[in-house]
Amino acid sequence: MKKLLAILVALLSVPFFTLGVLFLIAAARNPSRLWVGLALTIAGAAILIASVRWLRRLAELSPEALKTGAVELARRLGGELTVSQLRAEYHLSQEQATQVLEGLVREGTCEREPRDERVVYVFKELAPSLVQKVCPYCGTKLPVRSGLRKCPNCGAPLELTKT
Repeated sequence: MKKLLAILVALLSVPFFTLGVLFLIAAARNPSRLWVGLALTIAGAAILIASVRWLRRLAELSPEALKTGAVELARRLGGELTVSQLRAEYHLSQEQATQVLEGLVREGTCEREPRDERVVYVFKELAPSLVQKVCPYCGTKLPVRSGLRKCPNCGAPLELTKT
């Protein structure tokens, strides 16, 4: 319904532009029509710009766009997202942000984890993975930045694994 209203407002700018151009053409013979032509053209432009902004905002707030935006925001934030972070990014109400994140939980994209007094939505596929050197025989774990290529305990070659 809102989208239809925004489109109708955009169409309202067409008569303003048309009359504005006609008055500007008529101003060639009668200069007093110049101001009316400019006013109508400016009014048409203002109405068109406002309706285009409104349509863009409606497109940003569509459920699919919000889900995509939530996943992208979680990617930027290291795989974790809260309702308040989503609200701040997209200027949403508490209910809208919660509905978007709960929809992602139902789809299996993320999981809800209660932490302290808030709920964090964890996107496991987006979480950064840590790499470490592990000995396949004795299980010794060493940081990647160590220059060792062999296990200091048993001498076996170390393997890189993600955690």
